Amino acid sequence: MPVSETQLIDSDIVTELKDVMGDDFSVLVDSFIRDGQQRLQALQQALSARDRETLRAQAHSFKGSSSNLGALQVCALCLAMETLAVEGDLNQAPEILEALQTAFDKASEALREI
Repeated sequence: MPVSETQLIDSDIVTELKDVMGDDFSVLVDSFIRDGQQRLQALQQALSARDRETLRAQAHSFKGSSSNLGALQVCALCLAMETLAVEGDLNQAPEILEALQTAFDKASEALREI
């Protein structure tokens, strides 16, 4: 399934997190957004430097945090970036990074509104 057809946010995960965390859910969202912005910047720098290991590590970490919060498109795009870095073919990486930024922005907005 293409990433664009992947659900943006897994509402079941979000509901469970909200139930467990209560009012602290917004703190988790703020932390995810802050971390995501830093990871996107690190991914851009790694891509510019053609640093495959940093690109892989940043994508892997971002994949985990987005999965934990139910940001499914972000998670799928991080997996795609991680795979490219492992395989060594970075030709599609700029397009994936652009799509990742867009998905992250949409997921952040959706999570803030929950």
